[in-house]
Amino acid sequence: MWFKNLQIFQLKDTENFSSTDLIAKLPEHPLRECGSQDEFTFGWMPLIRSSEQWAISSNQCMLIRAGKEEKVLPTAVVREELEAKVAEIEIVEGRKVGRKEKADIKEELVFTLRPRAFSKRSDIWAYIDTKAKLVVLNSTNAGMTEQLFKLLQTTLGSFAMVPLQAQVSPASIMTDWLMKNEVPASLETGDECEIQDASEDKAKIRFKSLEPLSEDVTRHLSQGMSVKNLALRWSEKMSFVLNDDLTLKKVKFDDTLKENAFNDSQGGTLSDMDANFALMSLTIRDFFESYQLWFEIADE
Repeated sequence: MWFKNLQIFQLKDTENFSSTDLIAKLPEHPLRECGSQDEFTFGWMPLIRSSEQWAISSNQCMLIRAGKEEKVLPTAVVREELEAKVAEIEIVEGRKVGRKEKADIKEELVFTLRPRAFSKRSDIWAYIDTKAKLVVLNSTNAGMTEQLFKLLQTTLGSFAMVPLQAQVSPASIMTDWLMKNEVPASLETGDECEIQDASEDKAKIRFKSLEPLSEDVTRHLSQGMSVKNLALRWSEKMSFVLNDDLTLKKVKFDDTLKENAFNDSQGGTLSDMDANFALMSLTIRDFFESYQLWFEIADE
């Protein structure tokens, strides 16, 4: 399991957190199928479908997986049914249907159609690093993040994690890196960059297959634009696109790490996952030490 996105939170009150308690309670809050009128359900999932393995622990890190099942009711279907119903009322009763009545009809149609809608599942992987006091998510989706946080609180009774708080704007720091050609020694710039101006409409320019330190980019920065995201490579171990909200996307771990994980595995899906997770979590722990310094992230 190699994460492709990274959203990092800091774990508070680690003294009252017990990974043993969490592992024991995961099966008590499983993902269940949507009922006839459920918009969605959210719960824990085994790491591998149809297995009883709910977590993997390695180097004071614990890997877990949650899932969401939601009813998919295509907008076009609802719109078509609504238009037909409104037209029928207007023809039969000879009057216009107002906005509020139309909203009420739509709500009733959704209630009627939802039991016949098909369900789809999606998942979110995360791990808790009690040594580094981090919670790391393989997602930058705000909705899934919120549901995962709520599920952790429900499962444990309380769970305190907070977003990373940079003392200086990440956008201004990345802008300075490019303007002054002073990227940290452990980083190399990639070939992708997006910049944004400070106006109300926040106009953006995206550069691809172009060195971010080139004059094409720095000229715009000198005119007041700032870096919104930037492709980087860290210590020849991982590459990523760093966003101004401190999330990382398009994360790719070096092939050497993956080869080492393959050599450490005893074979089999769970063993492969365990070996991958061990190396990935240690790499991210090391990375976070540098990350914290670059953006002056306060310790919790």
